[in-house]
Amino acid sequence: MNRLALRTIGVASAILLFTAPLFRAMGQEPKVVVLENADNLIGRSIDGQEVRELVGSVRMAQENVRLFCDSALQFVLSGKIVLSGHVIVREDSVTLYAPRANYYRDERRAEGFGGVRLDDGRTVLTAEEGEYFIEERTAYFRNRVTVRDSLSTVTGDSLTYFRDGQRSVVTGNVIVRHHPDRTVITGGHLVHDAPLGYSLMTRDPMLVQIDSSSASTDTLTVRSLRMEALNDSLRRFVATDSVRIVRRGLAALGGRAVYFAGGDSMHLRRSPVVWYDRTQINGDSIDIYLRGKALFRVDVIGDAVAISQSDSAYPARFDQLRGGRLHMHFADKALNSIDVIDRAISIYYVYDDSAGNGLNTASGDRIVLSFQEGRVRTVRVYGGVEGQYVPENLVAGREADFKIPGFVWRTDRPQMPFWSPGSVPAQRNLQRSIQVHE
Repeated sequence: MNRLALRTIGVASAILLFTAPLFRAMGQEPKVVVLENADNLIGRSIDGQEVRELVGSVRMAQENVRLFCDSALQFVLSGKIVLSGHVIVREDSVTLYAPRANYYRDERRAEGFGGVRLDDGRTVLTAEEGEYFIEERTAYFRNRVTVRDSLSTVTGDSLTYFRDGQRSVVTGNVIVRHHPDRTVITGGHLVHDAPLGYSLMTRDPMLVQIDSSSASTDTLTVRSLRMEALNDSLRRFVATDSVRIVRRGLAALGGRAVYFAGGDSMHLRRSPVVWYDRTQINGDSIDIYLRGKALFRVDVIGDAVAISQSDSAYPARFDQLRGGRLHMHFADKALNSIDVIDRAISIYYVYDDSAGNGLNTASGDRIVLSFQEGRVRTVRVYGGVEGQYVPENLVAGREADFKIPGFVWRTDRPQMPFWSPGSVPAQRNLQRSIQVHE
């Protein structure tokens, strides 16, 4: 083994003199790595390859790429450089940090190990392992990946980051935390396009938004097969296919839901069904409006139906409404009134104190019901009024005979929490995320 110690000024000259003739002999333009500083340089041979060992305050450069570390092994012919100790690889505004790394001269590629961080001034990536392709401006990170920017933090098993398009693809146990609106989204695969302000989560996505502003924490949970986030002037989430929603007292099913992150409204489409306390609502489209995080109004458009369990002591009795449009109004977190418009039909049960006392049927152009403590207090019918009172002796035991057209009392109301089979790891990750927010 040959050893040779050189001063810094001689080191750079020696590398230039060695590499340039070699590449010209091979008919290639040299991609020279210039040694700018090292306290010591030792020449040696490893497995027949000429290697230069650089020790102490190592600085190297290849065109616009700068390398810094405590020590390095430079394989002269292959162009591989093994970097150790406080490694920094810098290319213009991008900097990679790692305890250990390899740099490949011809590929212009850096790979780091033992805890890697990549910072481009807008986004910070960290992982156990990672590599950065300088020419392609693309990063691949693996194992305990974290992506941070000014608004959100994303974690997952692996990441591909395209710097030119500011586009990220994260796979495996993905968790997105959006800090301003306290939203957490989990799933198995995430595509994020920063310039468009667009994200797509697939593979069992779930959205959780936590409101701890009141005395008790209120959590909204949305699950679907596909979850999109659009971060424009109206930040919103779009859940598509097999949508399930749960919030304290509120639940919903449907084919598509749009939720506005400000927490003021939610629009449900494709055969939606909504439950609030003991009331079930369905129609062609349902829009839910909140005020101060509390339910304020529900608008049902097209073939609107509302069914409520009339009294817990009479489980077979249901108050029923049907019409072209239906508007529900809430006050103090309780149902205050229901306004049914266009071919309105109602069936509601009457009670004398807590005892059943028959039922009333009514129809007209418009029906307005007011409620008190969950029971119908008044009924007003407008235009083309028809009605009938049916006494208790004709109702008891025959409740199934008194149903509006299209009556279906569903038993598939989503409950909290609703974890899919085999999702225990995701469940634990989400619980940790919720604790962070709280």
